Amino acid sequence: MPSTTVKEDVWIHSVCNMCLGDCGIMVHRVDGVVVKIEGDPNCPNSNGKICAKGLAGIMSLYNTKRVTTPLKRTNPQKGLDIDPGWVPISWEEALNILQEKLGAARKEDPRSVVVSAFDSANLREVLAPWALAFGTPNSHWSGYFCGQYLHSSMYLTNGTFHSDFDPEHCKYLLLFGNQAGFMAGLSPNITSQKVALARKRGLKVVVIDPICSNAASKADEWIPIKPGADGLLALAMANVLLNELGVYDRDFLKKHTNGPYLVKSDGFYVRQGNKPMVWDAKEGKAKPFDAQVEDYALTGTFDVEGTKCRPAFELLKEHVKQYTPEMAAKITTISAATIRRIAEDFGRAASIGSTITVDGVELPLRPAAANIYRGAGAHKHGVMVALAIQTLNLIVGSFYVPGGHRGMNLIGPSWKWSPGQFDGLVVTPHALGHGANYYNYEVKEPQTMGLLELFPISTNRSPMLLSSSLDAKKNKLPYKPKVLLVCRRNLFRGGVDYGLTAEALKNYEFIASFCIQMDEVAQFADLVLPEQTYLEKLQIFPNSLSWSQSAQSGYFYWGVRQPVVEPVGESRDWGDVLMELADRMGFIGQVYKHLNVEFELNEPYVLNPSQKYTKEEILDRRVKSEFGPDKSLEWFKQNGFVSVKRKVDELFPLYKLNVRFPIYYENIKRAGQQVQAVTERIGLKDWDIEDYEALPTWKEEHTGEDSAEFDLLACNFRVPTHTQSWSYQNPWLSELSKLNPYAEKILINAATAKKKGIKDKDKIRVRSTVGELVGEARVTECVHPQAVGISSHFGHLTGKKSENHEVNFNNLIPFDQEHIDWVSSGVDACVRIKVSRV
Repeated sequence: MPSTTVKEDVWIHSVCNMCLGDCGIMVHRVDGVVVKIEGDPNCPNSNGKICAKGLAGIMSLYNTKRVTTPLKRTNPQKGLDIDPGWVPISWEEALNILQEKLGAARKEDPRSVVVSAFDSANLREVLAPWALAFGTPNSHWSGYFCGQYLHSSMYLTNGTFHSDFDPEHCKYLLLFGNQAGFMAGLSPNITSQKVALARKRGLKVVVIDPICSNAASKADEWIPIKPGADGLLALAMANVLLNELGVYDRDFLKKHTNGPYLVKSDGFYVRQGNKPMVWDAKEGKAKPFDAQVEDYALTGTFDVEGTKCRPAFELLKEHVKQYTPEMAAKITTISAATIRRIAEDFGRAASIGSTITVDGVELPLRPAAANIYRGAGAHKHGVMVALAIQTLNLIVGSFYVPGGHRGMNLIGPSWKWSPGQFDGLVVTPHALGHGANYYNYEVKEPQTMGLLELFPISTNRSPMLLSSSLDAKKNKLPYKPKVLLVCRRNLFRGGVDYGLTAEALKNYEFIASFCIQMDEVAQFADLVLPEQTYLEKLQIFPNSLSWSQSAQSGYFYWGVRQPVVEPVGESRDWGDVLMELADRMGFIGQVYKHLNVEFELNEPYVLNPSQKYTKEEILDRRVKSEFGPDKSLEWFKQNGFVSVKRKVDELFPLYKLNVRFPIYYENIKRAGQQVQAVTERIGLKDWDIEDYEALPTWKEEHTGEDSAEFDLLACNFRVPTHTQSWSYQNPWLSELSKLNPYAEKILINAATAKKKGIKDKDKIRVRSTVGELVGEARVTECVHPQAVGISSHFGHLTGKKSENHEVNFNNLIPFDQEHIDWVSSGVDACVRIKVSRV
């Protein structure tokens, strides 16, 4: 009989990458084979727990459909339905081809090289310094589904990348188009643990969503809303709070917002020098905002040296009067009585004036939070929607205090908040966002594919990279893109209109795509390169301070993602390949210089540009520079994490902050004027600046199509057992989705289906102005009567088509003037459609 003796049985610390939560994991390896994955109890983001996606990581590693060797195209024709004629080649040949193509492009104009990536750790560890050294600013094409509107509005309002809340003290949680606390969204593992405990303590959850999502099905109340109307609902609620109930936190608005700033009739601040003025009601005169003021006036009309002006808060109060519950009810389809009720419930739950003592510090207690994520704002006027919802938190003072809204790590162990040098308002700390200062910007002629020079209030301009790939000359760029490197990103499944996307990719002279499995982008690539899964990678500190370290855990923590097995086939980490190319092409020393800055390396760990280092040596220097010589890379591999308990001011920073938060956005109005001046000067006559307003405003959407024919609205929804679209390639998760009666179906309301003669399980066709799909109808009450719900995870089009290959939501989404948020560059993910039986 063969021996059954186990020669190896080990547990290895690492970090999951099956979503952006980056949970700490323990990987069980027996005789060189991964047999189990569990949550790492050493990681505060996991607490020893793990979700279905994390458990299924084994099958991403051992999936038999993985790309295992470099492949070269032999068929020059490209298209979704065209066989590329792949032939396997060696890595040496692949690297020679890459070096030749990149070298020629760099010599002519390095900006002609574009990189698309969404592998978060490598974005910081490799791509940012590599792109700087290479000479291209075009390394941020991540697809429209990244939260353009969300991050723009959060950087503006809370100074960080994300929208978060404190479930440990919250009593009333409004979820606008998101599933935070229900295994989706920001830090889903720990947030779901904390929300589950909070609900046992009595937390009430109200979900506002066109679809009865996983979160809505488990909430205390689901309020179906017409897609795209969330901003209107929020403004109507603000009107009720401000003008009907008089419920608002006067002390917070006076001391911690720009509500007292005096505004002229032209919409700009009254200033003394560069400083906005406020009115001291006690002394009866105007003063700079940072002067000693006895009592800030929030209302009234004043005369400052002959200029009539009013406080920004009064302008907001007057502005929202137009959004009555009755007016909002007609559009949102939520009754005026319900709008008034949830506004009153929210205001009452905020408990304005109450306090709580945390670790010996007395703090304001505002146990009500309105939370937003992609669903509510992925529309044409997305930034305005998010600012409207944030206004609810700001009105009641639910900002960086127990129970309320907060951002991601405004104060941390090695950084402090911005001192408010721009009108006293919050600005993102350098550690949390490079270039996210929306007060100090320069609007100028475009030089980048993302046209970032024309989007001063935006953090991700990915849709504009698609636009420039289609026609760089039309966007007034002084060069044409030629080479595209795609690093674990699907520009179809994370994009729009497949016809336009295919046309854009055909414009590139050369494309190399790093793939774990074949996808739509690979159909247009000249080289396909086998990419590693996260269980084969070495990356340090993948738990990003800006997006995967929520304060929910109560700690700051730093970990290592390390290889737990040898790579499958000839797969390589795309970051390692870029570093090898930098060495071959002679600019690795420049990469090292940028890594010294990116990692803030201290002596004796600074990289010498004239030497060569292994990846392990570079990462070892980084961890020692951060934590001292005792905490080496090897220490992290053996121990997993360093954790530091958060102090009170790191959990609830308001009492320590000498900055204000905006309820009035003079900087957006000012940016709009500058954008208009530049775009008109360079001949971009159709550039839309209508949303560059100082107060959040609701505007009608979906006006570009014939509503008589296209009578429904398609919106997508998220299944908590999947991440974006790539997780459907995981066999276990694919099988799991088939057990979900809604996941792969087209959701249509029962009454709507009856009118159209559609029955449950019928094959139906969904058609927009740019694309169509066919799938199985799920007739249900769990979707708004004017909406059709389609999950965005499924429907790959390449290779052997999946059973539900027709259902690929993104192909429905137009990309044109009428479907872009012109503040953030986000694309409207809700589109008018018509539905019929097949």
